[in-house]
Amino acid sequence: MAGARDYDIKTRKLASRHTAVLHVSAPPAEIGAALRSVLPEVAECVSRQGLAIEGEPFARFFDYNDDEADFEAGFPVSAPLQAERRVKPGELPGGRAAITLHRGAHDDLQGAHDALGEWVLAHDHDPAGPVWEVYLSGPREHDDPARWETKVVWPLRK
Repeated sequence: MAGARDYDIKTRKLASRHTAVLHVSAPPAEIGAALRSVLPEVAECVSRQGLAIEGEPFARFFDYNDDEADFEAGFPVSAPLQAERRVKPGELPGGRAAITLHRGAHDDLQGAHDALGEWVLAHDHDPAGPVWEVYLSGPREHDDPARWETKVVWPLRK
């Protein structure tokens, strides 16, 4: 697993973004399967409403422990979505965030989260809500997990 020195961590001010999301609860080992299951449903809903997907898929985590991950999965979209069946409108919040890029298998993402957590504490920042992962590339694009890229975002209060 990668340590803090292996990640380049930057702070950025993010604009808030409209999203289309589906709420998911799944064991951590099944997050990938859950994403593969729900993201097509979200994309179809966005398309039916005539909206555009304006970014890569993401998962925003509200709770995460050894037994279960509670999160929303979806896409940034061009305008507010109307709730339709299980797909709901949402928002990725704006404001300051600590961000790093994880290269490699999704099973190793905890190293990026650990590095961000250590960095946030070491730089006297306070987390400001649920963290999210943006899946820039993955199994759809590359067979080799070493080529997968995931942006990890931790919102900050200060």
